[in-house]
Amino acid sequence: MSIYSDLLEFKRGILGRMQRDLAGLHPTAQAAAAVDLQIIETQMLGYQERLDLWFTRIWELEGLQLDAADRMVRHRGRTVTLTKREFQLLQFLLEHPHRYFTTTQILGQAWADPALFPEEVRNYVGRLRKILRDLEIPVDLLNKPGRGYSLVFRPG
Repeated sequence: MSIYSDLLEFKRGILGRMQRDLAGLHPTAQAAAAVDLQIIETQMLGYQERLDLWFTRIWELEGLQLDAADRMVRHRGRTVTLTKREFQLLQFLLEHPHRYFTTTQILGQAWADPALFPEEVRNYVGRLRKILRDLEIPVDLLNKPGRGYSLVFRPG
């Protein structure tokens, strides 16, 4: 899993540099670079799919279960009932592991309510961190400035 994460970070760096430099290139070079950008984006998608696959498998082995009907999370015999927004946030982050989402993206994609305040995301992130810690689930809910929040598996 760490290899795929490292590859994604490496490719993000290349992609960022290419996108910044694209405008300054000769039109012929821009066309060639555009093809390279598509190749890199396709590679990144493949790495992300593999990372998601392994992340899902680890959750199965760890015994993590989500029950949408009762908004419950279970891990190794322990169960906690979540609020609607806590559950939606956890489910969203579990469906998109090792990916960073800004507050705006979380408001629009996890809760489908971009009218909520950004402070609410921070509040729910704090509550979710406590729940994950109490259940001893081996993940960290990280925040990287400029990138947002991500649920990242912590190797045992």
